[in-house]
Amino acid sequence: MPEFSYSGHETFSLRITWLPKAVAAITDNQDPFSDPRKGMELLGIGKNMVQSLAFWIQATGVVQKTESGLTITSFGETIFNRDNGKDPYLENPQTLWLIHWNLCQGWYEGARHRRPYAWHYFVNVLHEDEITITETVDHFAGAPNPSGRKLSGVTLRQHFDVFLKTYVEGASASSRAVPEETLDSPLTPLRLIRPHSERKLASGRREPTYRIQTGPKPSLSPLTFRYCLNQWWEKNHPNEQALTIRQITLDDDSPGRVFRLPEVAVHDLVVNLAKEFPKELVIIDSRSQRSVQRLQTPKAALVAIYKA
Repeated sequence: MPEFSYSGHETFSLRITWLPKAVAAITDNQDPFSDPRKGMELLGIGKNMVQSLAFWIQATGVVQKTESGLTITSFGETIFNRDNGKDPYLENPQTLWLIHWNLCQGWYEGARHRRPYAWHYFVNVLHEDEITITETVDHFAGAPNPSGRKLSGVTLRQHFDVFLKTYVEGASASSRAVPEETLDSPLTPLRLIRPHSERKLASGRREPTYRIQTGPKPSLSPLTFRYCLNQWWEKNHPNEQALTIRQITLDDDSPGRVFRLPEVAVHDLVVNLAKEFPKELVIIDSRSQRSVQRLQTPKAALVAIYKA
């Protein structure tokens, strides 16, 4: 079980300009996060935003904190390297899906596996396609908390607000004069969560609802799904040669859950990948269910996404 976090983002959702700025500074052997004032100068953002970005660079899988300092991960290098990065300005929707994937998987600080709880809730707990803020925050109040202390309703509400602002277009808009505060998250184009309608709560009060887009994802490349499938397989089922389509759809942290794909969509993606990569995957039919056997682990699966 990961160690869940409910803060660290300083109530700021990820901004589209932040990750490239952070990677550029770290590439130049600068640490913008050990001294917030220095970080403000290097990154051109406010003190609280610097502290927020220290959270997001790890949560998105771009930077890892080690005993020797901050290190850009292989994912971060592949995407943001200033000489040959595949998508340094986050213009490719596959990069956005991969950042979403990383947020849902969590990150490691040494042996500690950490994950923002709202993303765990989205992937592994929430089965409905429609949510309200009040009902979600009420659930958060009973969720695991590594500190052992009861979290305040304000903290839980802010955590969920950040989650919504990460995906809902316009939710980050502000009338304040600071430009960074008016930028949407880079993940809003995924349209994974949208404002929907209203619902009457048990209290009698009406509250906006948000719809989670469950179904095929036309903007999700099969090669992106392939990369995520193999990463999840290695992490969660390293000794299993074959998995069922249902497992890939419904198991904890699985691609089906992270991308909110129905079983038929997962089936079609896996079958097509088996056809395209017959040395990697083979479909196994039985009377009760369909499975896929992994023959070998793909090489350079991340880079292959950007060669398509």
